[in-house]
This record gives sequence, structure tokens and C-alpha cells, in this order.
Amino acid sequence: MAKPSARIHFLQGVLAILGVGVLVRSVVLQVVQYPQWHVRAEQRRVTRSIMPRRGTIYDRNGVILASTEPQYRLRITVRELRDTATLVRQLPELLNISPQRVRAEFARDYPFFAGPFTAEEIDPIRNLRGVHLDVVYRRVYPQDSTAVALIGTLDASGTSGVGGIEKSYDSLLSGTPGEERAWRSAAGRVLESPGNVVREPVAGASVYLTIDRDLQNIAETELLATIGKYSADGGDFVIYEVETGEILANASFRRDSLTGRMQRTASAIVEGYDPGSTAKLFTAAAILKTGSDTTPVSGECGAWGQVVSQNYTRHIFDVHRTCEMLGLGDAIKFSSNIAMSKFSLRLNGDEQFMTLRDFGFGTPLGLNFPKETGGLLKRPADWDNPLLAKPSMAQGYYFRVSTTHLAAAYAAIGNHGILLAPALVREIRDSRDSVRYRHRPQVIRRAIPDSVARHLMQYLGEVTETGGTGLKAQLDDSSVVGKTGTAVLNFSKKGEPREYRASFAGLQPADHPRISFTAMIYRPQGQKYGGTVAAPIIRTALQQAIALLASPIDRKEPAQSVVRAARPMAELPVEAPEHSLHLPLAPATMADAGLVAVPELGGRTLRDAAFALHQLGFTVKLVGRGRVRGTVPVAGDSMPRGSMVTLRADSL
Repeated sequence: MAKPSARIHFLQGVLAILGVGVLVRSVVLQVVQYPQWHVRAEQRRVTRSIMPRRGTIYDRNGVILASTEPQYRLRITVRELRDTATLVRQLPELLNISPQRVRAEFARDYPFFAGPFTAEEIDPIRNLRGVHLDVVYRRVYPQDSTAVALIGTLDASGTSGVGGIEKSYDSLLSGTPGEERAWRSAAGRVLESPGNVVREPVAGASVYLTIDRDLQNIAETELLATIGKYSADGGDFVIYEVETGEILANASFRRDSLTGRMQRTASAIVEGYDPGSTAKLFTAAAILKTGSDTTPVSGECGAWGQVVSQNYTRHIFDVHRTCEMLGLGDAIKFSSNIAMSKFSLRLNGDEQFMTLRDFGFGTPLGLNFPKETGGLLKRPADWDNPLLAKPSMAQGYYFRVSTTHLAAAYAAIGNHGILLAPALVREIRDSRDSVRYRHRPQVIRRAIPDSVARHLMQYLGEVTETGGTGLKAQLDDSSVVGKTGTAVLNFSKKGEPREYRASFAGLQPADHPRISFTAMIYRPQGQKYGGTVAAPIIRTALQQAIALLASPIDRKEPAQSVVRAARPMAELPVEAPEHSLHLPLAPATMADAGLVAVPELGGRTLRDAAFALHQLGFTVKLVGRGRVRGTVPVAGDSMPRGSMVTLRADSL
């Protein structure tokens, strides 16, 4: 038997030979054969993108309109676990997957569960050693359908915007993807590992809209109620801030031709139409701006034949018939087609065209919104016949505008004649909460002199006073000025008007307008006039808006109205004042908020219930459709003014 020393030397020799063999083999693999093994390794390497968290969309006060919720995938490193058996028993119940699936995954070194799973589901195990989480994201819209047409949605993959702000600001909202690398085994399976990430994703930017969530809810609710009342095929309602150009609410509905149901759309931005009598004000602006003859004209007792040629006489009619002489202000107050047509013939084509162009018609709004319309405004050289075109344009035909165009143009009148660029985005912040963009009022041009704007404000004031066509828009405590419109859409075979578009555009308050607004109802049944159909929307919506605790609309105004006594106003400089935001954009509060009891609203319509809550100073969230079946908090609970009350209704 060999001596121990001999055995030791023998083993040392064997180990030395094995060591040399390993070293030689290593040199062969890593040096000599490196190129071929490198190629094979690269062929099995998998590079995958890690999707970043999409940016949040807020309203002007920081209320979330669209956000991304994190969900999770599980990667487990078995050798790091302290109690594998317990985890294997827990996972089927926690993740709602079969025990067989769990056991099959744990047969691997790195079990992987794709899910995705919610934070609640993985919360009991998220801090366990050996459990690693991959984050994936799902887009949610906390305000239900509020402003959904403006916000837009994502595609089926959940990565790209489809329509609205989600699409137009997709490159900012989507962020920068990260990167992870993994390798495939000889059997073709991806070898997952928590250390695969080579570049972390960067979250998308957050977008703050100019929209006020509460005003948007009011606008949508009132618009839908009016559409239903008159069995109309749709409508638009826009509320616009005069001094900044910011859109506070932009609601649109259209009836789906296939289902017959009302659908939320962005029609107020993307559709153009003949504005009808709401545009008569712009012909009046052209008359005053150019110093044309303003001598009163005959009302022709409501029927006038305009001689166009020896062979053709055009017949123009008025609803409010009068045989008296009508001045320019009377033509606006009584919405006289005859008087405005006669006044328009005192202008040349360029004067009428340039005034409309200066109010922004015929060009896109510049909102960076998908498919936004520029309307239609032909140059005089392209008019078929000036003797037909000028009276037609004076009555609100032969050119097309969007509802938002009209609100911006009326805002220019209330802003001393200065036209501002409309805005739908108030601020953009990157993933580090640094401001990348902040809206400031941008002057496009002076559309009309301030003196002309003052005259137009007086004309508008007469429309909403006793005897005017827009009296139903007037408020009790704060004056509204505006103009009604009733545009004919088509005619019967006998040449009689058959379908209409009813509208109202105006400003509030009269002395120093803070907001402009435009309401349009498409194809109302039974009633047709803007003063009857559209004007009441303004009154009801403003009553609710003024009752809001943090209302952006003035509750009070100076006692002396510009309608009753116009006073001199200093000409504004071309540069409008700038307004900066300081985020977070929280709703305003009142020092003496107090507690208010939530009323019993069961069985009432959503419209009536929302109106009652707004009058008490609450903000309102609507869930469902039809009649109210309850509130959260429940009736009788006391809440501070400005608190959110959810109305739950039966779904239809």
C-alpha cells in the first residue's frame, strides 16, 4: 500500500493536470474559438424594450383626466428564497392561477409569471427576498367619459395615442423606452434574470389642459339635456376665457347614424358650418371699421326682393317683420336679414372679406389638435357673384366656421378688439416635474379698433334686453350679451326651409367680459330659433358655473353696464398681459368654506341633481345615466363647500 505522501503527490499531479486542461480549454474557448462562440451567443441574445410610464393628462386645476396605473410581472430567483414551499402554496390564491402552473414554473431556476397583476394582488409578497417585479402600465380615465373626445384614447397595444390630446402629444406623453437583454437556452427558452435591465425607461411628460373639469361636466350635461329636449341630432358648447384665449369647456355630441345614440365628439374643433345670424355682428364690424354709410334702411315689412340682374330677383325675408327704418344696432337686435343685406352692399368685397379674415375665420385654430378645421372663407376673386355673396355672408352663409372659431371671435370683441390664439394646453411638465411649456396669451392681431368693439358690445347688449331675440340667455345677477342665430340647413321641394341649426354666441359679464361662449344645436325638432333653443343653455349653464366654489366665472360685476352706458376705454397695446401658472394647480378655496349637508336627490334627473349640488357649492362627478339612485357621501352627511359629491344613476 502506497505511503500517504505518495498518494498526496499523485492527487496533486492529477489536479495539476486537470487545472492545466481547464486552463487550456479556457484559452481555446475564449481566445482561439472566441469568434465562433461570440456569434452563437449573439444569435441567442434577446433585446427587449421596457415600456415607460405614459404621462398624465390633467385639467387646469390638476384634476386627473387620464393616467397610467402600474401593474406587475413577477420574476422569482429560487436560490434567494428563504421559504420556497410557503410561496408555492400562496401564489395560486394570490395571483388566481392554477397550482399546476405554479409548480411547473418553480421547476425552473427563474420562475416567471407574466400577469400583469395589480398592486393589491402582489402586495403580500412584494417585499419577499427573491421576488422581483417588472412594471407594466395600463391607461385609465378617472373622470369616466368627461372630455373623452378631447383627451382621445390609446390603440389596442396601449402604446400609441388614437385621436385627441393622446395623439397630438403622443411623443411627449409616451416617454423614452428602456432596454433589457436576455439569452435563449439551447432549448429556445428565454432565460429571465432580474439583472437583465441595461437602461431604465424614462416616464412621459404630463400635460395640463386649459379645460376646467367642472365646467366641462356642466357643458356636457346641459348640452345633452337640450339635445334630448328637442330631439336634435347633436350640438356643440364652448366656454372660452377672453383675456387668455384658454378654452375652459369644449363639449360636442353627434347622433351615430348606425345606432342612433349620442356620441361624444370633437366637432366643435373639427367641423365647420354656416354660422347663421351669429355672424351678422362681423358685417356690422366691417361697416364701423371702414367708416361706411350707417344711414338706417327700411325693414321692407319683412319681405324684400333684391334685384341681382334683369332676369333674377333674390327674395329675402325677416322673422321679426317691421316696416320702420332700421339702424345698424336695430339690425343686430332684431336679427334682420334684410337690413344686414342692405348694409353689406355698402361694403366692397375686400372690406367684408378682410374683416372676417381678421377675426380668424378661414384659417386653422392652431390648437395642435388632430383634424382641426380651418373653416372656409373664399377670397372675393373666387366669389360666384358679389351681389349674392355679400348679403349671404352678412346673414352668416357662404363661409364656414367651427364653434370654437366663433367663441374666439366673440372673445376678441370682448377683449377690446384684440384676437388671441386659442389654447387647449396650459402647461407641459417632464418626468422630473420641470416645466417644458407654459401657455401665455399670444396676440394674433388687432381685429377691430377698440371704439368699434365698444359699439358692438352695445349692439350685443340690446339683443339680450327686453325686445331682443336673446333675452332667454340673460342672468338675474350678472349681465350676458350675445347674438342668436338660426341657420337653414336645407329646403323642401317647394323651396321652404326644412331643417335648422340654432345657435347663440355671447360674452359675460357685460362691463369687462371674462368669458365668451357659443352654443349650437344641430337639427332641433319642434322649435328652431336660436333664442328659444340655444340661448337657455347659456343661462342654465352659467347659473351652475357661478355657483361653483372655485368658479372661473365672475359672480359679480360693476353696477354700471356697458350696455346701458358705454364709457371710454383706453386703447390696449398690441401685447396682451401674460399670465404664468404655478403648479400644482389646485382648485381655489374660500376662507369661510363651512359645512353643507348633502341633500336627498334620489329619483331626480342627473341634470336637476347636479344643478342642486352646484348651487350648494359642491363639485360633482356623474356615474351612470338616467335618474339618480344615490350619492356618495350619502344624503344628510355634511361636507365642506368645494368637496366632491358623486351622483350614481341607473344605467340606460
